Amino acid sequence: MKLIRVVAVLAAVAFSLALYPAIQALPYFGLAFPPAPPAPPTPPVPPSPPAIPAVASIDVVPEPPQPPEPPQPPAAPSWWSDDDGDGDGDKYVVSVGDMTVVNGDGDTNLEHLHHAYGREFFWFHHDGQSYIVRDAAKVRELAELYRPQSDLGREQGALGRQQGALGRKQGDLGRRQGALGREQARLGIEQARLSFRFDDDDPTFVARRRELERRERELSRKQDALAKEQDALGREQEKLGEQQSRLGDRQTALSRELERKLRPEIEELIRKGIAERVR
Repeated sequence: MKLIRVVAVLAAVAFSLALYPAIQALPYFGLAFPPAPPAPPTPPVPPSPPAIPAVASIDVVPEPPQPPEPPQPPAAPSWWSDDDGDGDGDKYVVSVGDMTVVNGDGDTNLEHLHHAYGREFFWFHHDGQSYIVRDAAKVRELAELYRPQSDLGREQGALGRQQGALGRKQGDLGRRQGALGREQARLGIEQARLSFRFDDDDPTFVARRRELERRERELSRKQDALAKEQDALGREQEKLGEQQSRLGDRQTALSRELERKLRPEIEELIRKGIAERVR
């Protein structure tokens, strides 16, 4: 019986395999299969949490206020020079005693001229040639033309020394302001540290906080006083600068007037041979 059942099963399997291609080829006669469900949407990516800003450490010392730069001393008048130059323009140097005045274009090495001709001479550069006048009477006569310019130059020098002294005072005030600023920064750091403490019942803590506040008010008063001094010096420096500017204008006018008078003198000195050509 078992053998019969096995044979029957095998026969059924073989029959099914034989009919399978034909069944696949048959139409489905209106059988509609539902469409595949759509894929679920991709869930959105959650936004990144905002970056936590970095908190500056209270140990960082703030940059103290910088003191103002003291003003530079005034430049020497444009007609005064002690450098050697190669300019071809006219230039003149008169030296008598303790008076030495330079006028004209280009630069002139005064040290070299004094070494070569002493303390009393008139040197000039004209039409590309250099000349020297050593006649004492003529040199002194020419020096009188230069006298107003020389006097004005001394006045400019005195004014320049006043400006320099004021500049040194301004620099000293600036250094003191800087020291006060650094002390204020140090107190600010300590006050910031104490602000994170809440033990107001501690008498030592309360006393220290009050001392810091008192010291801060004192430094502020000193800083205000220095600022007022600095303003006063600045106004004084401005007045001296205006005076120096007016003296510079006068010096320019004198220089032009002197050159106008010197030109005929130069021609006569060369023509008469009083001016020797420098080889």
